[in-house]
Amino acid sequence: MLSQIGGGDGLLNIIYFILFMVMIFLYPRLMTTQTIWKLEKDVAELEGMAEKSRSIALHAVSRKPTKEQKIAVKNFMEFFAVSPVDMDPYGIVKKVDMVVRQMDYRFTYFVNQIAPQASDIQKANIKDALLGAMQSYQIAKIVRHFLETIKKYKIFQLAMILQMQIPLIVRVAKAAVRATKAFADGMPVGDGIGPLIAARMMKKVTRFTEEEFVLGEAKIAGRNVFVSKALGPGASTGYPGKFLLKLLKKQKIDRIITVDAALKMEGEKTGSLAEGVGVAMGGSGVDRYEIEEVALAKRIPLDAVAVKVSDEDALSVMKRELVEAAPQALKMVEAAVQRAGTKEKILIIGVGNTCGVGNDSASVEIGMNKLAMHWKTEKSDEEKKSGWF
Repeated sequence: MLSQIGGGDGLLNIIYFILFMVMIFLYPRLMTTQTIWKLEKDVAELEGMAEKSRSIALHAVSRKPTKEQKIAVKNFMEFFAVSPVDMDPYGIVKKVDMVVRQMDYRFTYFVNQIAPQASDIQKANIKDALLGAMQSYQIAKIVRHFLETIKKYKIFQLAMILQMQIPLIVRVAKAAVRATKAFADGMPVGDGIGPLIAARMMKKVTRFTEEEFVLGEAKIAGRNVFVSKALGPGASTGYPGKFLLKLLKKQKIDRIITVDAALKMEGEKTGSLAEGVGVAMGGSGVDRYEIEEVALAKRIPLDAVAVKVSDEDALSVMKRELVEAAPQALKMVEAAVQRAGTKEKILIIGVGNTCGVGNDSASVEIGMNKLAMHWKTEKSDEEKKSGWF
């Protein structure tokens, strides 16, 4: 009988054909199920990071947080700021500035409510720790949203896109947890290399309290120059644009040199240097706009020195490579000072988050000692993990 319909091979071909047709319909569903299962594990990991980050921020508020503090911090994770309408770009910078200032006020108010006994430095650190925890929470929340959408509508293509992005998302989430820990502990972070370089040049400073900035004088390349940075050692980037506007009412400035951490490309070494022109400054763009407007009106040349760092390292505890790059960055600043006219009054701005970085050369050493202890502990932990190998 089998020979009459083509033998055993013919029957096998029919079976293979049927299986092939079945797989055409089942394979996408099987792949979607498998991908969702993997994504569930990834999302659970992200939510664990968010919980850890929130716990770190909460313990920065209090060693033994009360139930009310726990609820307050949990609810604050949903805080948001709405970007202003930019269909008509005229006046957009002032609108962004208004939103940023109001957001900063709300963070300050919240920290004062949940940690009234904390010092000003601790409150500044708690504010940025909350920002780190909020970033971790929002990452987990958004990825969870996409996962639930995939499960609801069985969208295999979206599942594949999300799965391909997960490694990068996890890197950002881990960086947010490290940032929360660094700010909670008051440790210098990678983004603080600009303030660190500036502080090492300063001895006596004048405070601009409202602008959260300090100003000092230093002798570089045989010339007296002004040096400034955000008010530390609490976590803050200050308001450099508004600081400059106030300073120019009292003091003539002929050249501005900014020193800041800059995003490195893959393959570049952490701590590598670059110099150029313009305002080396990130953030919302408001302060850079204000500085550029003043520089344009008063014809002030703008020099910039950048210290390369990755996104993850910018808000993690400062790496040894960045500290070791500081003397070379200072040489670039000296070269920029030497290029300037002999009668020019120069202002150097150390741009970045000044968490753990004091306001003068003496207080900087306190932060450096904390860093040295951290590096030592980190190295010891790595050796334990590596075991005999």
